[in-house]
Amino acid sequence: MELRVVLLLPLCFPGLQAQTREELSQREGSNLSVLCHYPAEHEYQVLKSWCRWIDQGCQLEVAIIDTRTEPYTERASQGYITIQDDPIHRNFSITMTDLRVEDSGTYFCAYRKGWQDYVPLKWILLNVFKEFHKLELDSLSVQCPYRDLGYSSGRKAWCRYAGQTGRCEHVVSTDTTYTWSINKGQKGRASIQDDTQKRTVTITMEKLQAQDSGVYWCALYRPHTSIPFTRIMEVRLSVAKRPAATTLSVTTGTSQNYPPGNSTQAHLWSFTLQALLGFFINKVLVILLLVFLQRRGCCRIEKLRTAEGSPGQLPEEERS
Repeated sequence: MELRVVLLLPLCFPGLQAQTREELSQREGSNLSVLCHYPAEHEYQVLKSWCRWIDQGCQLEVAIIDTRTEPYTERASQGYITIQDDPIHRNFSITMTDLRVEDSGTYFCAYRKGWQDYVPLKWILLNVFKEFHKLELDSLSVQCPYRDLGYSSGRKAWCRYAGQTGRCEHVVSTDTTYTWSINKGQKGRASIQDDTQKRTVTITMEKLQAQDSGVYWCALYRPHTSIPFTRIMEVRLSVAKRPAATTLSVTTGTSQNYPPGNSTQAHLWSFTLQALLGFFINKVLVILLLVFLQRRGCCRIEKLRTAEGSPGQLPEEERS
């Protein structure tokens, strides 16, 4: 898990001091746990909640009202988001299990005093990324949903994120910003397709190479601006080299070259079967030769015995 701390200004919470927020990167399918401390005053005991920052406000995910737990979203109702209070140590914990890329966003744990707005105790910027492990010459296909982000009217792009510089290098982008069609783009081995009706971007990369390994973004693309890429989803790609082609010699003296991508185990079985077949053929030939020589020897002995029984007469082949 990666963690970065950045400064967050109070924005819509008047009187709130500037706070830090933790930026967490989690692999899709993993779990997240957050611990939130609160002071001992009674007003902090009434309502404790886990909010998602949407439209400059709190979208409740799950909350504790007095001692009762209330889920507010489908994921919370299904048990993927839980909250637990520990009044003795004056903290409450939030757990998000089986994270999805759609869970990426800004969250905060908060209390509510009377009828006032929710007052944040801790901010979390959650980035849920997909992870792929491929071999050279494989293809990659990634779907990036953005239906919860409202990005249907903008161009989309696939860029390679350089962590050292904090910049994302353009790979391929859609050509248009139409909201009523499927927008496409292609550059080299990479292509992009934006289905604005389903609000999903599909990225394809063909004939992967080891040097393609890295961190990529599906992003909202605003060229000619100071920040041209706004991350929709992060993808971490690892491309390994394929094992070298195997050359195997069989008893006939010939060799077979197997192209990359075939199963080495299958090739080994093929070689073993050919070797066994050659071994048995050689055995059979040796046995047949021995039988032939034995029979020839027996015939010769028989002829000599016949010759001995007829003095003065040699076998025809001896006379010759």
